[in-house]
Amino acid sequence: MKNRIGKWVGVLVFAALLLAWWFEYSKCGEADIELFPHKTFEIFPLNDSAVGGFSTSEVQLTDTLLISSVVIHSGKAFTYAGVGFNLKSMDKRPGSVFDLTKFDSLEIHVASKRMNSMKLRILTEDPVYTRKGDYATYRVLEKDIPSAPYLLMGGAKERFAVSKFAVSEFRVPEWWLSSVGLENDDGKTYLNSAKFFEIVSGSSTLRGIPDEMEIRYVRLWSDKTQQKKELYMYLASILFGLVLFLVYVLKTSGGKNAEKLDA
Repeated sequence: MKNRIGKWVGVLVFAALLLAWWFEYSKCGEADIELFPHKTFEIFPLNDSAVGGFSTSEVQLTDTLLISSVVIHSGKAFTYAGVGFNLKSMDKRPGSVFDLTKFDSLEIHVASKRMNSMKLRILTEDPVYTRKGDYATYRVLEKDIPSAPYLLMGGAKERFAVSKFAVSEFRVPEWWLSSVGLENDDGKTYLNSAKFFEIVSGSSTLRGIPDEMEIRYVRLWSDKTQQKKELYMYLASILFGLVLFLVYVLKTSGGKNAEKLDA
């Protein structure tokens, strides 16, 4: 009787392990979304007026190029202007938030008139600090990328700086931590509640002088190859253990049947 119970317990354990494996594997589907030139989200001009600044931005949109004409003005410690993507408007359907946790990589091709760097920003909804409808209270994640300033490169406008990196490289800037009274980074991102993706002027942008930001390509994707390899190894271990368990069950069952025949 005890031996029979042990066998059923073993069956249930392996069934649970296989179910857990399938659950993890089902989350490994590759994700891929193009923000531009495919216009997945609403695109809008962006400046620092929401936080008391005076910079300006005008956006021109073609089938192959997104241009933001910016002028950065003094008045705030952290001034910026550029272009934003409303992540709440996927395929022009209004939503609440966008889950960025299913993406692990980003690729972007940019050029500029004078600035030699740009800043990428992700704004997320923080359950503690974000006030509903208040843009200035979203949690900010930033990443600096190089640009290709064509006025400094012999006027070759066909040159674009290509950046590819992990989404995990975005960091909460110190100025945002200070603005909410945090002395150290709490490590939270809330990428599952993303609101906006922004491309804004970098720290090298000259104040008061018109500049241009050109975006040719923006893509988010997820490459789960390594994770799938690890899961396949895990599955192989489960199946190997299952085979050993079945061999044990057959041997013990065969031995008992032989004893009954001898009796």
